[in-house]
Amino acid sequence: MLNELLIVERGARKAGIAMDQPHPDVKDARLMPTLKVQLDENGNVVSVSPVPVGVTPWTLRDGQHNSFPFVQPKDPLWDFPDGEEWRKTVLKETEDGKRTALLEGSEKAQFNVKSFAKWPGNKMIDRLKERNGQLDELRYNTEAAIVPETIRRFLCACDTKAEGNPQRLLSSVANYLVKNLRQTAQENWLEIAVALLVGKKKEEIWRCAGALLFEASGYGLSIYDRILTKPVSKALYVSGSDEAQEKETGICGLTGEKVRLLKGKFHQPNLKVLGQTWLFSKNKEIPSNDRYGKFAADSMPVGVNIEKRLAGALKALTSPERNNKTWRSLPGERPKQSDLLLAFVEEVLDIPLAEALAEEDFAEEETDSTLIATNTVAMFEKRTERLIDTVRAKVNTDLNSTPVRLIVIRKVDQANRKVVYAGSPTVADLDNAAKAWAEGERNAPPWLTLPVVKEGEQKRRPIPPPHVAPLGLIAFSRKLFIRDGTESKKEIMGLPAAETLRLFLDPAGKEFHAAWRRTERVLRLVLTRRDKLLIGVGHIEHTPESWKKREENIKKFNHLEALRTTTILGVLLHKLGRKEEVYMNETAFKLGQLLAAADVVHAGYCADVRGGDVPPSLLGNQVFTMAQSAPVKALAMLCRRWKPYDGWAKKTARDPGRADKLISSKKENEKQRGWDIKKALSCHRKMGQLASELAPALDGCRVDDVFRAELLLGYIAGLPKRKEDPDIQDNIQNEGQED
Repeated sequence: MLNELLIVERGARKAGIAMDQPHPDVKDARLMPTLKVQLDENGNVVSVSPVPVGVTPWTLRDGQHNSFPFVQPKDPLWDFPDGEEWRKTVLKETEDGKRTALLEGSEKAQFNVKSFAKWPGNKMIDRLKERNGQLDELRYNTEAAIVPETIRRFLCACDTKAEGNPQRLLSSVANYLVKNLRQTAQENWLEIAVALLVGKKKEEIWRCAGALLFEASGYGLSIYDRILTKPVSKALYVSGSDEAQEKETGICGLTGEKVRLLKGKFHQPNLKVLGQTWLFSKNKEIPSNDRYGKFAADSMPVGVNIEKRLAGALKALTSPERNNKTWRSLPGERPKQSDLLLAFVEEVLDIPLAEALAEEDFAEEETDSTLIATNTVAMFEKRTERLIDTVRAKVNTDLNSTPVRLIVIRKVDQANRKVVYAGSPTVADLDNAAKAWAEGERNAPPWLTLPVVKEGEQKRRPIPPPHVAPLGLIAFSRKLFIRDGTESKKEIMGLPAAETLRLFLDPAGKEFHAAWRRTERVLRLVLTRRDKLLIGVGHIEHTPESWKKREENIKKFNHLEALRTTTILGVLLHKLGRKEEVYMNETAFKLGQLLAAADVVHAGYCADVRGGDVPPSLLGNQVFTMAQSAPVKALAMLCRRWKPYDGWAKKTARDPGRADKLISSKKENEKQRGWDIKKALSCHRKMGQLASELAPALDGCRVDDVFRAELLLGYIAGLPKRKEDPDIQDNIQNEGQED
């Protein structure tokens, strides 16, 4: 990961970002209920108070050990003879009930002497004594004098040889906490009291769920003030072992320069998404790392200053104010897995580049729900166009030579972070990829719409295929639709970020090339996981409105996911050179349209002859599965079963009054049956020519995943509604009146 971080550091340095980085031992504390404990000169507790909400204290820590002034006790401070039941009872209570239970319990509670008999431990005491010596210079005329003084007072409280008593220290904290709980009704006091005194059960053991932040009383700054980290880090860098390490020089493995080398530990910045992140992790607890007997900085020579800048750049680029600009959380291919995406142009860090690659919700740009649905592709184009224009205005060099840094980092385990993708396309490459993606999103049939219920609305609205962000394909690929497309199975392994980014950025090229093969793999995955959804939604859309179970069946299918699937199919076909003006005039798509039209004619027949009683599967749907692998056999079967419906359509066409009579009825059901018959007659008129074109073309067609995708699009889109068709135009007007 160090090589990729070097690129990040150079970009941040070029952009002029401040990269001051605290000493590796200065870390952010955990976010949990924390009680600030003030100590007097003799180490006695003088007051306690909650750490303000939103404040993240800093702490000195060796890896995960010897944390101070932020100290998390291992066990709850209180002990009860019947502690198990009492603790469960307290946690189940409401806020008022918890307060009452704690105050009543304080009369019976005893300090947990057994758990804290050896607290804080000799190793921590020895380490704090070392810290006190390292920070001794801060005592004299500096604003950071509170830090060494806090250490001194804590050591005084724990020094049993000088009348100190660490158990008495914690017992005093518990007593002060209960005293304040009696005097105040603020919720933060109750939360901290429950966390420290009662705890939380983990793996059948009750553990403390809060922390203590020790502080010397009588100083202007609080111990948690972030201003203190700079002088503390400086003092640590120039003290003992760090001063010695800076005198040792060697060749940096990253830059190739002769510099002072890092000895000891790498920085561990606490990052969004990834948490505490080791810049380099190789420890002796892993047997496979012991081949050469070198660990940590000894196994990878890195300059002291460059290592500081690496951590500083990573921390700066992932700061909260740069969320959706230079970084954002990204779904991993595994369920419940999140990766960190870094995306930036070195000269222009203030553009929302990370958002453009992964964002799909453009709700803030439009207030009308219909516009949101229909214009999302256009909004994606507009947003990326603004980004490119901003870069063009601020960068003097050619966009073909201006790199975009794209890095995806994953948390592999508690100690290991791994770069799973690193690329540097140019801004021009990104612009071309975005334009090609938007063009692919429009590669679905232009008349295709499906009814979708927007959040907060009750009525379904027909919307076209929406925008799917390039990196939105990761979460999209994790869904598998089962039970004929009515249910989505629990999320499974999806596409990795590296595969998705390469799909977005790389032109498909020629057949058999790597990018072409990648597109084919993604297409097969989409078809395997979502074809049943499209078949089911298409069948429901061809089912007559008058069928009493139609509304119930519509609710079984996720129409929005079906539309998103058609978007992705359009993108993938576009990358494989199958543009809409090509594939919509060829065999697979037309066969899908024919099967959709057969469904509609069969539905009209049922509306007329069977009084609206529709079988579970219509004619085209019954042969669709066969059409995916053996289209010639499917067409032959359709022809064999077509005769009764063809005869009905020809007979009904000669007597249009039958449908008109039903349409003029005052009964809503009969009126809808009349429109279903008209739809069927309109489709029947177009089917003859469509079938005659298909028959000779099917013999030599190639049945592959591209064929299946085009077949699905033809089936779900059906025949286009043309204005010159009187039956369809009347139907459109009728549907508008009903809405």
